[in-house]
Amino acid sequence: MKVDIQETSSTQRVLKIEVPAEEIAKEYQRAASDINKRVRIPGFRPGKAPLGVIEKQYKENIEEDILQKLIPAYYTRAIKDANITPLQMPFIQDVNLSKGAPLIFTVEVEIRPQFELIPYEEIELAKKDSDITEEDINAVIERLRDRLSILENHEDEHSIVNGDYVVIDSDVFIDGAPFEKGRIDKHLLEVGSKTFLEGFEDKLIGHKKGDTVEISIRYADTDQRKEFAGKEVLFRTNIKEVKKKILPDPDDEFAKDVGGFANLEELKKRVAEDLKLQKEALNREYYRNEVLKKLLAGTTLDIPPSLVEREIHHMIHNAKQGGMIQSPGKEMTKEEEEGLKKECGPIAKDRVKGFLILDTIAEKENIEVTSEEVDTEIKKLAISMNKNPEELRMHIMSNKEAMAGLRSRLREDKTLDLIISKAKFQAAA
Repeated sequence: MKVDIQETSSTQRVLKIEVPAEEIAKEYQRAASDINKRVRIPGFRPGKAPLGVIEKQYKENIEEDILQKLIPAYYTRAIKDANITPLQMPFIQDVNLSKGAPLIFTVEVEIRPQFELIPYEEIELAKKDSDITEEDINAVIERLRDRLSILENHEDEHSIVNGDYVVIDSDVFIDGAPFEKGRIDKHLLEVGSKTFLEGFEDKLIGHKKGDTVEISIRYADTDQRKEFAGKEVLFRTNIKEVKKKILPDPDDEFAKDVGGFANLEELKKRVAEDLKLQKEALNREYYRNEVLKKLLAGTTLDIPPSLVEREIHHMIHNAKQGGMIQSPGKEMTKEEEEGLKKECGPIAKDRVKGFLILDTIAEKENIEVTSEEVDTEIKKLAISMNKNPEELRMHIMSNKEAMAGLRSRLREDKTLDLIISKAKFQAAA
């Protein structure tokens, strides 16, 4: 076998493979003999027809048989001898086969690029604060108090102020005509929250339970609600109830109501621990992103097109599955999909580049993912997805692509964490 290898780019090789003529002659005889045993030729007993007759009548079948056998075999030998690991299925072309000559064919393969790693030890990172303050803890306690709050009625003579809650009914009129579809019944509204119609809440301030307030709002011509666009809308609003929010006292009884804590100090201790874990997780994600940015910015390499295409396909598939880019039951047009591919292109290139860099560092540092680490991550995923851990594990284990993706992500995270452990931290400005 002769193999001529051309390096057309840092990520592509073209192999011109030549199989000796004597091998081809043997294969012609073998293939013809196999066919001779299976077919009946008029005038000849089964299996006794001259091979020349078989080769003439079944030329295409013989050549297809030879090519199916020899091309994969010699291609595999060629890339093994050349120490080439293709990234995808080979593109075979220029196949030239005849009985008295060598078989010649060309194979185009894409490979991983060779590149220089930047010095990733002692990458400089800005140190992120991970301390938990009393203000942080109190902010959580206040949110918990708000969650356990109740609404009580104000006295009837109370005048509405910001922070009060009101229950209202409203009849709606557009340009003076009743608009029944717009009627509001028993709507609870926090005054001053700015969660209702713009300017509406302010008009309620100073009024009392039982008052009827006429609130006029002019809608913009561009308003999405076509029936209101460019119109003067009147809300004839009856204030049914006025309420105040009552927060529980931050005491030991409150701590028991929150989650069975023995006292307030125990609750605060748990809050501090949770905040510490959250802050450390956020900081770790920040450091990982910063390391990846520096690796991407400092590394020059040619990105294999096939990996980019694969990543774009993966991104679009995930977006479709999540209902992020199309409505249920509605297919994307070809133009829409092409536009999305262009939009995903730069992100996909960075992801592939990051994968190649981190994978190379992982190989250099002998970083591997253990079965225990996979199981731990699946349990975390199950909790976040509210799924049964064992069912999720079986689902992932039965899906080779899902398992490979999980292991790859864990390996990347371990690699980034190793780099972070060697980083040179500087005090944040």
